[in-house]
Amino acid sequence: MRATTVVSLLLAVVLAALAAFTTQIWLTTERANILSEVIPAQEVEEQPKQTIVVARTVLQFGQRLTRDKLEEITWAAEDLPKGAFTSIDPLVSEKEEEARFVVSSIEAGEPIFISKITAPGQRAKLSTALTPGMKAISIRVNDVLGVAGFVLPGDRVDIMLTRNRGNGAFVDVLLQGVKVLAIDQIADDRKDQPSVVRTVTFEVSTEEAQKLALAANVGTMSLALRNIGSSETESLQRVTTLDLVDPQVAEELRLQNEKANAEAAKLAAAGAGPSDSDLMREEVETLLKGFMSDISTRIDDVETSIGDASSVKVEPIVAAPPPRKPKKANVGVIRSGKRVDYLVPKVNSEEAAAE
Repeated sequence: MRATTVVSLLLAVVLAALAAFTTQIWLTTERANILSEVIPAQEVEEQPKQTIVVARTVLQFGQRLTRDKLEEITWAAEDLPKGAFTSIDPLVSEKEEEARFVVSSIEAGEPIFISKITAPGQRAKLSTALTPGMKAISIRVNDVLGVAGFVLPGDRVDIMLTRNRGNGAFVDVLLQGVKVLAIDQIADDRKDQPSVVRTVTFEVSTEEAQKLALAANVGTMSLALRNIGSSETESLQRVTTLDLVDPQVAEELRLQNEKANAEAAKLAAAGAGPSDSDLMREEVETLLKGFMSDISTRIDDVETSIGDASSVKVEPIVAAPPPRKPKKANVGVIRSGKRVDYLVPKVNSEEAAAE
């Protein structure tokens, strides 16, 4: 065997072994990559799950917390909301002196927060529903001043004071956005049926309570119901009897008018042509003008004809005298000793001569 043949065989074996080794390394690397994507290389330790206490049913003001009204559910987040509970045990107790009550309505599935329940042994009273530092004060209203009974616990109202002095009556907005705690003796903020009430209780500061107490003795207070999501305050001024002579447009109509004027100005600035409604209006006006012109022409023709007819001399028509009934005379004729009467026309001598 020649030397060149041996060298070629050895070189081929070496290259084949190198290719097989390289292929094996590539397959091993790809397998490791695939496995690392499907199965993590290191198992991540499972975080311990937290629980949170929620209401099983709707809880209203004054209800006592019992185990059948609450439930614990898994809370996936690492941190719990402030004031929430992780267990039912601190919320319920068989002892009366450790019982807890609801002071603000809680929906089904809503977490139980410490701000919505009483302390252990504390009763659900209006004082427990007050924000720390705030006071509760009541004013007397009627069906008109109390917005026809549509003011309910949880609403916010503006309180207006009407006074009458020597120079006339005037109205001031005393307080804005005051929270209603109760109507009559009902403090349930889930009440949604309007009813005519006699008193309304508000949550106010000490200074605001002083103003309300004084206002009840110097004038008449009225309530103005605010939107539930309204939180802005207005810069207001006193309204007197002199302001009643200035008519005002409703806010909604004023905004619509401003919007229409803005759109008209925008179209004018852009050089836009008349709209379809304008073209239709012009076409209708043209048709009406032509119709009215035709009617005017016909009326003129009729008046002219009437004028011409009035200028013709019309001979009066004399009615013929009714025919005269002929006068008759009774003539008696005696025949064979019997008298027979005949009616014969009576002829006047003048008429006979005329004939």
